[in-house]
Amino acid sequence: MFRLILTFALLFSQSQSLFGQKQIGNKKYIEILWGKDEEFDTSDFPDGSFIYHNSDFILARGKLFSGNPPSSFGSFIYDQKTVTNSGEWNNEAIRLVLTGLEKDRLEAKRMLEAGVKFDPQFFPFRYNLGRMYSIDLKYKEALIQFEYAKAEVPDYFKTYLHIGILSEITREVHYAIDHYKTAFKKNPYDTEALIRLSDHYISTGLKNRAFLYLQEAEKIQEASPNVKLGYARLEMERGNYHIAYKIFLKTTLTSQEGKPVPYDKKFHYYFAETASKVTDYEMAEQEYTKMLAFPNDPFFATVSAKVIARRRDIAKKFAEAKRSQLDDSEEVTPENPE
Repeated sequence: MFRLILTFALLFSQSQSLFGQKQIGNKKYIEILWGKDEEFDTSDFPDGSFIYHNSDFILARGKLFSGNPPSSFGSFIYDQKTVTNSGEWNNEAIRLVLTGLEKDRLEAKRMLEAGVKFDPQFFPFRYNLGRMYSIDLKYKEALIQFEYAKAEVPDYFKTYLHIGILSEITREVHYAIDHYKTAFKKNPYDTEALIRLSDHYISTGLKNRAFLYLQEAEKIQEASPNVKLGYARLEMERGNYHIAYKIFLKTTLTSQEGKPVPYDKKFHYYFAETASKVTDYEMAEQEYTKMLAFPNDPFFATVSAKVIARRRDIAKKFAEAKRSQLDDSEEVTPENPE
């Protein structure tokens, strides 16, 4: 249905030449939405542009990915306030989401819903509202928004990833696999689609196929934490928790220069699960806590924050009991035989 409708251009941008992820010079810009092979051409985005926020939301900018977004071609009323700029309205909604407060998140969702009614072809509204519905576990509603987003900007790979994730949850497995494969075609420099395919085959018991996808991902980013996570999950499925635990311990989340590298935040969840299996409850508590520090992560569409918080609390109790036991054993002084 969605492939047959929504063929109009974005209200925000009049350009018809939108490009996917490209290699620009000798550098790979995997998070830039559009740009030509060797240089940026302002004719590609005459009125404004979009950028990716590392919390997986889309923000609006002016020309060349900077400055304020341009005004819209109309206006709408929201709580007796006149809104004249879709880009700024979108950015304010995401600012509220990132506070981490529940009341702000609910208000941000209302703002995006109002934005979609006013400007249904504005890509950030569709993508970000899809993310909000995913966080609320409203999978069908989220899928609808991402399908609209895909129709508006068919070259953006992360939209396909979200459709794949949600389709797996709603048991549309073939549709999910097709979208993971398309996501990789849209951006062959990013490994997430390959990792998702590997995850799928791990969950279905096809470990050899999962391994092949991990090998392909490793060719792209050998030191990627996501690839290491995939290998660790394979060992977990085989019951080799100590091996998986060692993989997690040896994986660094920073570059050689000490800068943070992009990685899938569910790394912390599986690290915590593995640590619990090998009775390192203190590490498990720490990793569950780290996972909960990313409340807007797409992983919470699969495992709820309440479940993770409960497991963290259990790990904390076991860690305290283990420390207490060790303290008691140290207090016991062995008697010297006479």
